[in-house]
Amino acid sequence: MSTDTAQRLATLCKEILRIDHIRPDASLVLQGASSMRLMQLVARLYEDFDVIVDLSEVMGEVTLDWIAATVEERRAADGGGAPAPAEEPMRQEGEAVPLSELQLAFWEMRRYAPAMSAYNEGVSHLVKGDLDLAVCQKVLVELVALQPALRNAYFEVDGVAVQREVPMAEIEPSLKLEVTDLSGHADPMAEVAAQHRAMYATRFDLSAPPCFRVAVWKVGERRWVVSWVVYHIVTDWWAVDVLRRSAAKLYRALMAAGVPQARPVAVPQDPHAGTRFTAEDEAWWLEKFQTPPRALTLSPRPRPLIKSYAGEMYLQELKGVSVSRLEGLRERLNVTMSSLTYAAFSLLLTALSGEDDVTVGVPFLNRQHADVQDTVGLFVNSLPVRMKAEHGVAAADYIRACHGELLEAFRHGRYPSFRLMRQLKLPTRFNRAPLYDHLFSYYENTVVDVVSEEMKLAVTEIELPRGTSKYDLSLFVTRTGDRLDCKAEYTTALFSQEEVATIVSHYQVILERLLGDATVTVGGVLDTVRARVQPSLSQQQA
Repeated sequence: MSTDTAQRLATLCKEILRIDHIRPDASLVLQGASSMRLMQLVARLYEDFDVIVDLSEVMGEVTLDWIAATVEERRAADGGGAPAPAEEPMRQEGEAVPLSELQLAFWEMRRYAPAMSAYNEGVSHLVKGDLDLAVCQKVLVELVALQPALRNAYFEVDGVAVQREVPMAEIEPSLKLEVTDLSGHADPMAEVAAQHRAMYATRFDLSAPPCFRVAVWKVGERRWVVSWVVYHIVTDWWAVDVLRRSAAKLYRALMAAGVPQARPVAVPQDPHAGTRFTAEDEAWWLEKFQTPPRALTLSPRPRPLIKSYAGEMYLQELKGVSVSRLEGLRERLNVTMSSLTYAAFSLLLTALSGEDDVTVGVPFLNRQHADVQDTVGLFVNSLPVRMKAEHGVAAADYIRACHGELLEAFRHGRYPSFRLMRQLKLPTRFNRAPLYDHLFSYYENTVVDVVSEEMKLAVTEIELPRGTSKYDLSLFVTRTGDRLDCKAEYTTALFSQEEVATIVSHYQVILERLLGDATVTVGGVLDTVRARVQPSLSQQQA
């Protein structure tokens, strides 16, 4: 292979994996590649080398040497080796386009207000400095001009759910920051939390965009809270980083020049880019769920007859877990950190429910195409990942099995879960989700505090209460440097905050046990948790 190709790929992989040195003959997973970073790599291979490598080809024991050889081989064949995705016909402004199968699930939720509110998404930031609200208003308008999905209207035509891009001239009068001065309030952050809950309860009229709200609260001298809430049919959480980068760039330009030099060209949207699956994908999922998934019960409380979406969140740093030791265990087992932390959650559910057959929802980011990396849109597909725990198996082997199962699920991850539910013809359960009641997500946070001397602003992402929960229990594990944090989102009809705090402590104990005993079996891990659960139950009964 050419030295130039190898060097360029090494630089690219170091950039994406965020490491200083890369071993060309070692697995990228062993060197820290997560599924999200592999997707970014696939997109950059197309963008930088004009070579198509399917995501399924890089899931597993892939090395830099293999990628370099594949790139050269396909470049020599004029980009052959993998067929280019079919080009979408050019869309005319105002043309109605059918919803993707990922969007259809959220379209159906419009019929039930509590579910619709639970699937509002968003992010909040604490901003310190001289925030210029007039410039912020201009940034909002420019962002909506740049990202057509933010101005989509959703409706039905002859019984078919469609979306239509609304022209900027039509929507611009509706784009307003909601500004509230709470600086004189006795407890401004408590009031922000209350108003944020109310904001999350918004039931958007999908036929009349924007289907999002942006609120700015002044909470003190040169202190602000900025929150964005959007209905999930519009976009997924990846767009948070896309919009954050774009907003910072626009704010900087507007502060410098007063007006943007030119309105940026709108990012083209293809809502179906993440759902082009194959017959093999469909067959794999149907085989996986030939027998229905088990319903898991973690709470002793009676389940409501109708599923409740009222919820809270619990935040906890996992101080007893060494991230460097987890990295060491991950490397020895040759798995990703997301696989390791998922395996611990799957074992937690097994221990608490008594069920060995466990299905967990795991978000999968369908953004391997270069043209959707910077697009606001819905591409995340929550996959039902199913594992069976055998008590006599070594926990290390169980973790490796979880890793393999996740990779297989990701290989077939373009098959929409909503379609799977319809194909399986599962019986309707009004008080449970169709495939799983628990969700797990691992995320590596690279944005902590952003300080801009140029704009005289310091920005920190913060968590504010939402008052909703999509599932019985969702666990979000975030790594920030050497720190590991848990956010548990839970249904208040089934759990109290104290009970969820105990569940999170059980999760930490599982990680500690995996780190502390290389020979521990699955049954040994489960016994460790159950020994802690029994005294807790006795105290509750007393």
